[in-house]
Amino acid sequence: METKAIIYARVSTAAQDTDRQVLDLQAYAQGNGHKVERIFTEKISGAKRNDERKALTDAISYAKDNKCTILCSELSRLGRNIDEVLKAVIFCKEHSINVYFQKEQFSIFNADGKPQSLDR
Repeated sequence: METKAIIYARVSTAAQDTDRQVLDLQAYAQGNGHKVERIFTEKISGAKRNDERKALTDAISYAKDNKCTILCSELSRLGRNIDEVLKAVIFCKEHSINVYFQKEQFSIFNADGKPQSLDR
């Protein structure tokens, strides 16, 4: 059974693009039973607060409303400021929004819906 997913990709400068992140996450989705419903991308510094990052807030809102997993290339895409990253992860956990971080090969929740342990 396929699960619904969205992709969130971010780069820090206008000179960069999100193509590689999106392609890698699409390949991951295809090989792991996810149906990608939407792709959210943005070019904005990771140092910005989450409430200044429209694509991120839209992605989280969409995932919450549509019960989707968020596929993200790496934890740092949620920000460079640890407080902002933690806020996003805690919000997602509290609202049962799973986020998969490809580089770290880690999800907030495991397959049975329980919070993931770092000692998998």
